[in-house]
Amino acid sequence: MSLTGTVAVPTHLLHTKVSADVEVEGPIVISDLGKLSTFVKALPKESMVNLYQPKGTPLRVLSGNVDLSLPYPKHVLSHKKVKTAMAHVEDSERANWKDWGGTPLDCFAKLHTSDLMQVQTLEKIVGKNHAITTHFSEEDKTWSITAGEKGTANMSVTVDLEDCAKDGGPDICSSRFGGWLPSVLSCLPSGMVELYTAHKFALILRHTEKEHLLVIMDKQS
Repeated sequence: MSLTGTVAVPTHLLHTKVSADVEVEGPIVISDLGKLSTFVKALPKESMVNLYQPKGTPLRVLSGNVDLSLPYPKHVLSHKKVKTAMAHVEDSERANWKDWGGTPLDCFAKLHTSDLMQVQTLEKIVGKNHAITTHFSEEDKTWSITAGEKGTANMSVTVDLEDCAKDGGPDICSSRFGGWLPSVLSCLPSGMVELYTAHKFALILRHTEKEHLLVIMDKQS
């Protein structure tokens, strides 16, 4: 009785599950996630949405008197690496998120997604093509996100952390991401998330109230 969605691409892994009334089990293939997202966001709050897709046919999304149809794609690119990625998730869950793919996750903390709102302004002010660096500091109990290059405009957003802990590694753990980081972080639903990371390594954000996991790949590792 749930709807599970997973995307595994070179920059990130997104896995989420929501409650649903399932009449017929099976996969749903979305050819244009942007159009579906825009459609759902335009509906009145608490609207009921029905998804209908017999195998190999267009996806129909119905809500009240509104009906959206999306064609069935020839290639499902986001699904190619899902099996491998989810195997890593299962291994990390069994290890209580102490490591990812065999690499120890030295840094742990909790934060509220509302503190990440200002991250969305980074690309508007600095630009979309600049690298983004993050710094995790156990001493200051902060996580900072900085965009920009030397000799250009730079902007940082600093987030206060709760239950901040660190087990080994340098005093400040840094990771480097592409300009797509703000849009990926916007995938997080509102609420508290657990943050796991290590020096020059992936960033893992795990929601504490919903089954929602975001793993963002560091460009250096």
